[in-house]
Amino acid sequence: MWDGARWRKRKMVHHRKKWRRWGVTRSADAFDNGRVRSTVFLLLALLSPCVSFGAEYSNPVVPKDFPDPSVIRVGGTYWAAATGSKWAPFFPIMKSSDLVKWEQSGEVFPKSPDWAAGSFWAPELQEWKGKYYVYYVARQRGGPLSVAVAVADQPQGPYVDKGVIVAQEEGSIDPVAVDDEDGKRYLIWKDDGNSRGQPTFLWAAKLDADGTRLAGPHTALFRNDAPWEGGVVEGPFVVRRAGWFYMFYSGSGCCGEGCKYAMGVARSRKLMGPWEKHPGNPILAANKDWNCPGHGSIVKDPSGRDWLLYHAYSAGSDARKGRQGLLDEVIWGADGWPVINGGHGPSAKGTAPALNP
Repeated sequence: MWDGARWRKRKMVHHRKKWRRWGVTRSADAFDNGRVRSTVFLLLALLSPCVSFGAEYSNPVVPKDFPDPSVIRVGGTYWAAATGSKWAPFFPIMKSSDLVKWEQSGEVFPKSPDWAAGSFWAPELQEWKGKYYVYYVARQRGGPLSVAVAVADQPQGPYVDKGVIVAQEEGSIDPVAVDDEDGKRYLIWKDDGNSRGQPTFLWAAKLDADGTRLAGPHTALFRNDAPWEGGVVEGPFVVRRAGWFYMFYSGSGCCGEGCKYAMGVARSRKLMGPWEKHPGNPILAANKDWNCPGHGSIVKDPSGRDWLLYHAYSAGSDARKGRQGLLDEVIWGADGWPVINGGHGPSAKGTAPALNP
């Protein structure tokens, strides 16, 4: 008589021995279910001598106030900036070799640009055409919240301010630059209509050859229209993958007691739309350990895995530290949509990003 259970047990033992010869252990459940749960990074670790993999990391990776973080990788080094305090220096720049341990390595502005009166928010650090750009927000003296840009030859600076790019009457915040499907550079940002009790929109406009001025009309991409978004959509970040543009964005109130902040995603074949919001939004929301997660950016590690650096409040006594910096891997599902920590909110710990040799 065929004994399926005994056969599966023999196969499980056989596979365990084979994986142990390769230095890898697997769970009995994985083999009992006939599934191999190994991930791409594990195979790369076995096959490639050029990339090494970290063990485990824990959140938060930046255990202090680090709102609206932006991150890029240049060679083997990650560079990040975030919303800072109202005191100089503005937009401290952080440096890391592994996305987990960070140290300060400069700042965007040692003192305020002459035109700005405060509200230094949401710096978006980007590399383009061999230079480094920080698109950021500040309030004009006697005027509205405005999007501006500074440029440097190195990610750590020194940065030269190029001034205001866009300043709608209701205010303009949360900029990010991205190339469209034809390689043309665009700026995306959010209007501050919610400050006046109005709907908020994400906007796009073409940038000039230097990336420091708008060179085309404003086009609305989408607005807050889902219950979870409340009065706001903001904090856009765009990833291009498999013929799609994915717009990661945040909704609802970001800050303070009673905030409901969360992160969603929309996608489009073309940068100017039409945009389709994920039916399962939000893809990142509060859990028992962390409140109000959102507003981050995504970077690839040397193995090609995507990582989201974002902020959240501790749900415990560490809430007094403010919006701390958290890290989670972005996994792409078979349906093409991204998943973060299986939809369970910010992770407590995980397998660390790949390291450069």
